[in-house]
Amino acid sequence: MALGNRDTQSLVMMTGWDATVLQNFQLQDGTTIETVAKQLNAALGALNQELSGGLWGGLVSYQSDPDLEYRVGSSNGFQDHTEYGTPDAKRAETEGHMLPFKEYDRGLGWTFDYLKRARMSQIQADIADAIKDARDIWRQKILARCLQRGDDSGTNKGLGTGGYSVGFATAAASTNVDFVPPANAGTTFTSAHEHYVGIAGGVFTNAVFSDAKDELREHGHEPSYEFLISPTDEAEVKALTDFTEAPASLVAYGANQALATVPTEADMIGGYYIGTIHDFAIRVVRGMPADYGFGYKSYGNLSQRNPLRIRADKGVSAPMVIAANDPRNGSPAHPLQFLMLQVGFGVGVADRTAATARYVDNATWADGTPT
Repeated sequence: MALGNRDTQSLVMMTGWDATVLQNFQLQDGTTIETVAKQLNAALGALNQELSGGLWGGLVSYQSDPDLEYRVGSSNGFQDHTEYGTPDAKRAETEGHMLPFKEYDRGLGWTFDYLKRARMSQIQADIADAIKDARDIWRQKILARCLQRGDDSGTNKGLGTGGYSVGFATAAASTNVDFVPPANAGTTFTSAHEHYVGIAGGVFTNAVFSDAKDELREHGHEPSYEFLISPTDEAEVKALTDFTEAPASLVAYGANQALATVPTEADMIGGYYIGTIHDFAIRVVRGMPADYGFGYKSYGNLSQRNPLRIRADKGVSAPMVIAANDPRNGSPAHPLQFLMLQVGFGVGVADRTAATARYVDNATWADGTPT
């Protein structure tokens, strides 16, 4: 029984609930259960909007189907026209992979006795803690796919026994689904093309960003771009000679001072822009591991051309964190007894050319682990 849909008020009043009983059922400090339900409903609504906007909305799109198919390789082009000749029939070569899917639960564990005696401040703390956990798993799963070169597989990830969820362009030895990027503007590629780059030295340099820009542009992704880094690497990137700083909201600048035109407000998830370099808007994201960077082309909020694709449950247009009764609840004496939060989703790659990852602490790539 789902209780947390942000498009309805079902959490407040459901079939079989009596408004008078809810109004009279109060917590220890006099707060009614109806008020608790309204606050939880509002928190889930705000959370679900947050997960589909800002940083995440510009990086992902949604679908419920488990499969993707896309063009690969080169075409043979046009032929010269002749009066009686017929051109050869040609078709695009395609490849495909799958998207993972898993369900996640987060129990609130409110017992009948607790709900009778709790204070509203305790309930609000429980709700805030659960919302924080939902943000964490969303961030961790998205960033992990950004920094993982290898494939996901297995029935426990919704991929069956033979399906694979792949990363961005990488050498054939690193994936079970070989990928030859489509030819673009006279440039052709092979299955050895690599978008996960390890760099020795332990520092970000101007060349890290110029090379990442070239890698995106050769596939037809034109500026501007986004680049994610860890807070640990913020000062290092700011010190680069090609870096242009974003304006600080509390500082007055001279008329002739060059500043980056990026938003200065921080996102709720802890991400904020610091400036630009080589057509990348640099965004610091809490949870990104140190010495890793992720550059990509965003085509707009939830655009199907964005680099990542999140698989939602069958028949659902977008993943949504909802509140639901725990199966242990049975016929509860209390409508919020043993409440739990649930969400089902899986993060995969949509366009295998639209992003490129960097690891600046070793010449050999190693997957990053976000927090």
